[in-house]
Amino acid sequence: MPGTFAPLARLYPRVILYPVLLLSLVLLLACGADNAAPPVAEPVAVPPAAPVSAPTTVPQAAPVPTVAPAPTADPTAAPQPTPTRRNPPPRFVPVPNTPTPAPATPTPEPTATPEPEPMPAATPEPDPAATPAATPVAATTPEPAATPAPTPALAPAERDRAALTALYNATNGPNWSNKGQWLSDSPLSEWEGVTTDESGQVTALSLPENGLSGELPPELGNLTRLAELYLYGNQLTGELPPELFRLTNLTNLTLNGNQLSGELPAAVGNLTGLLELHLVGNQLSGGLPAELGDLSALTQLNLGDNQLTGAIPAALGGLSNLQTLSLYTNQLTGKLPAELGNLSALTHINLGDNQLSGAIPPTLGNLSRLETLLLSANQLTGEIPAELGNLSSLTILGIDNNQLTGALPLALGNLSNLQEAWIGGSNELTGCVPSSLHEAMKDWGGLSGC
Repeated sequence: MPGTFAPLARLYPRVILYPVLLLSLVLLLACGADNAAPPVAEPVAVPPAAPVSAPTTVPQAAPVPTVAPAPTADPTAAPQPTPTRRNPPPRFVPVPNTPTPAPATPTPEPTATPEPEPMPAATPEPDPAATPAATPVAATTPEPAATPAPTPALAPAERDRAALTALYNATNGPNWSNKGQWLSDSPLSEWEGVTTDESGQVTALSLPENGLSGELPPELGNLTRLAELYLYGNQLTGELPPELFRLTNLTNLTLNGNQLSGELPAAVGNLTGLLELHLVGNQLSGGLPAELGDLSALTQLNLGDNQLTGAIPAALGGLSNLQTLSLYTNQLTGKLPAELGNLSALTHINLGDNQLSGAIPPTLGNLSRLETLLLSANQLTGEIPAELGNLSSLTILGIDNNQLTGALPLALGNLSNLQEAWIGGSNELTGCVPSSLHEAMKDWGGLSGC
């Protein structure tokens, strides 16, 4: 029996060896065998068989646990722990002297392998610490707070002061004829040509014939309460700034006698409160915008002596409050709109020195308040409409230097208030002049009196 258990002791760790030894002792005691009898052939077979049969006998460990039920079958063996207490002789412990089991047991100790597992627990610890550190840095990056900074809320009077300062600097202020108190700390009402309301905002700016030169600055559009702008008779150049047409409180825009160029923009229709628009004697070009017809409050439209082209918009016939229509000395073409006969408030028409063609519309005879009708130096054709004899308020009539034909209407003799009549020139009229017109006739054009 001891020879049988010795090879098993070399193949299995002490956990299996000690129960087997204990079982062998129990069996020896049960059989009454002597302790010194069996060790005769034990050491001879053990050393050579250990290295060769170690891997092959691993699967044979299964029958060993089947022997384990033996102690349960022998109830007498369990209460006898005497073999362990006797410290058996060394011949039952030859296996621990072999080097194979000793290194094999401590080498695969599982306790050393789980120790690296707590290492990943240390790695996440620096990660959350690094993440919050980056968040405050990103919080400081948003710098949109700088955008509201450049738009300080200026008081309206201070904003107007800045706009006037821009005008002074842009139009050669140091060389103005009159610049009293300009750029001083005095109230704006004490500056030359400036009028303000009780809040200190500018309502009128009048600097006519004052030596202004250069271009009008866009800052003029910041004078939100400006109602009257008189800058005529200066040397202003450049185009009209678009910001000028944001001044919806503007009632009078007078820039006559400068050197302004460019087109009259359609944005002029935004000035719905405008009463007078005077741009005579500049270098404006382009067509007349139809948006002029939106200025329902307009009473004076003076755009003469420019370089305007195109036709007269029929929309002008909707200006029911218009009193003066002055478009002379331009390059306007096309026919006279019949809608002009709707301008019942009209007192003065001056469309002379253009390239207008076609016939004189008879609807002009509806203008009972008309005092001046000047159509000279165009390319008008046809006969003079007899309806012009209805203009009882007419004092000046200029239709000379056109291509008019036919007989002079005798109805013109009804113009009892007529003081000046220019009828001849390049026209080819026939007939005679009524006696009531003899005194007023300035150019007979080959006509004779009746």
